[in-house]
Amino acid sequence: MSPPDARNTRNQRTRWWIWGGVALVVIVAIVGALLASGGDSAKATGHETAAVTVDGKPLPTYLDAYNGTTDDPAIGKTIPTLHGTSVLTGKPITIAPDGKPRAVVFVAHWCPHCQAEVPRLVALAKQGVFDGVQVSAVATGTNSAYPNYPPSAWLTNVGWPFPVMADSKTDAAAQAFGLNAYPFFVLVNADGTVARRATGEIATADIKANVKALVAGTPLPKPSSGASSSSS
Repeated sequence: MSPPDARNTRNQRTRWWIWGGVALVVIVAIVGALLASGGDSAKATGHETAAVTVDGKPLPTYLDAYNGTTDDPAIGKTIPTLHGTSVLTGKPITIAPDGKPRAVVFVAHWCPHCQAEVPRLVALAKQGVFDGVQVSAVATGTNSAYPNYPPSAWLTNVGWPFPVMADSKTDAAAQAFGLNAYPFFVLVNADGTVARRATGEIATADIKANVKALVAGTPLPKPSSGASSSSS
C-alpha cells in the first residue's frame, strides 16, 4: 500500500487534471461561441458600411399584410435615388430610375433567410432569368458582432454577380425603401415606379413569373409569402 503522503499527492494531481480538463472544455466552448457569433472581422474591408445619400421621397414602410397584394401603398410611387459605395469594390454606386426595369434586393449577412435566398438568386442569374432587368443588392443591417460577417466576403463567396451597395450604419437605404424584414425585394417598373415589394424567401417559380412580367411591362402576379427575419 502506498504511503498516505503519496496517495494524497496522486489524488491532488488527479483533481488538478480533472479541473484542468473542465476548464479547457469551457474555454474552447466560449471561444467557439464567440467565433460563431462574430464572423471574421479580419476579412472586412473599409466599406462594409458607408454613407448613403437619399434623393426623393422615401417609400412608406412595408407591412407583412401587404405581402403579395396590391394593397401596398408604395405601388406606383417613384423610388428614391440612392447614392453610396459598393461593398465589393469601394467605388461609388447609384440606385435610381434609369428607364429600365429594376430589382433591388436588401439582405443582411446574419439573416438565415438571406443566406438561403441569395444562392437561389445566383443560380437564377446563371440561368438568365434576370436578363433585361437591372439588379442591385443592398447589404444592410450590418453588424460586426453578428454571424457571417463581413457581407463583402459572404457575397463574394457565393458568387453574387450584381452590384452591391453598402448601407449606412443607420440603414438609411433600407429606411428609404420601407424595409421591415429581410430579405426585402423591390421590383421597379421601367418608369421608376414600384411594381411590387415582398419580404422573405420567395419561391423560385414566383421570382421567375414576376421578373418575366416586369420585363414585359404587364401586371405582376402575386408571389407567395416566405419566411423572413425581422429588422427590429
